[in-house]
Amino acid sequence: MTDDQQGRERAEYELRALLRESVAAVEPDPAALGRIRLAVPRRRARRRHAWTGAVAATLVAAAALPTLHAVRPFDLSGGPTAGSADAHGASSVPRPSRGSPGGPRSTPLPAFPDGRPTPSASGSGTATDPGRSGTPASAPPAVPACLRADLGRATAHLDTADSAGSIYGYFTVRNTSARSCGLTGPGTVAATAGGPAEQARIKVVDHIAGDAAAALPAPTAVPLPLVLAPGEGYRVRFGWVPEGTCPSSAPRAAGPAAAPAADSAAPAAPGAAGTETSPSPTPSAVPPSVTVAHTPEGGVPEAASAVITGSCGGTVYRTAPETVPVEPPTAAPTSG
Repeated sequence: MTDDQQGRERAEYELRALLRESVAAVEPDPAALGRIRLAVPRRRARRRHAWTGAVAATLVAAAALPTLHAVRPFDLSGGPTAGSADAHGASSVPRPSRGSPGGPRSTPLPAFPDGRPTPSASGSGTATDPGRSGTPASAPPAVPACLRADLGRATAHLDTADSAGSIYGYFTVRNTSARSCGLTGPGTVAATAGGPAEQARIKVVDHIAGDAAAALPAPTAVPLPLVLAPGEGYRVRFGWVPEGTCPSSAPRAAGPAAAPAADSAAPAAPGAAGTETSPSPTPSAVPPSVTVAHTPEGGVPEAASAVITGSCGGTVYRTAPETVPVEPPTAAPTSG
């Protein structure tokens, strides 16, 4: 072997060693396995929904053939894309996308001639009954997306801490408008540190099977949009699991005291210097706290928040939204 060949092999060996060292510190996201476990069944369900929707679209088009000339968006007037479908069975008629910049969020979902929404890859068409595997459930009617102004009367609830110090609660938000609307996303849950609590030690993750929030219900796939009639609402549950202890520190001061007004100072005694010393601020302990807040999919402002005290770090586990029925009317008090 010549010196030139030995030099090339040595250079290749050093390059491989450098590449291994550069990725030695790379670690997978702890929540990646949970997302994969949820994404695989959702992808399979979307494929089943697309195939079922294609068969349903063919049957509806054949049954309503005499009146299809006056229906949009399915137009059989002979255009190149009228009423066509792709290889997966989804209609080629453009439909609003959640992430697309164009079009208002209140654009109604496209519908079949009989009023049923067309199937889509996001699962907004024919849904699957969670109690029966593979059984199609009735599709919700076509409704506009819920705007932030449609959602209100939000409340936050906290349970008492269990033996391990974990605290569970939920946020409830209702459709306060006079129309039905579709909730297109779960919104956000944020946690903010207060007092000596450390923001870097606070995390918010989705609840998955087998995590530390054992008292939360088992995670299930929720088809979106979630249709809310007037007065109905949705509920997002969460669990706070503390981690570690708070570092010992001296009590924090309540802040500098305000200087007294000139006209409110006490008169100086005869022979005194004519000035009065203001009292020094009294230090007060600031307990650690974590504020958990929920903002609906429509955007700010936040709907409701809850304050958890006594922890400096931990994890908030949140669930997908679930439907809450209309509140029964309260009986009016009778006059005696």
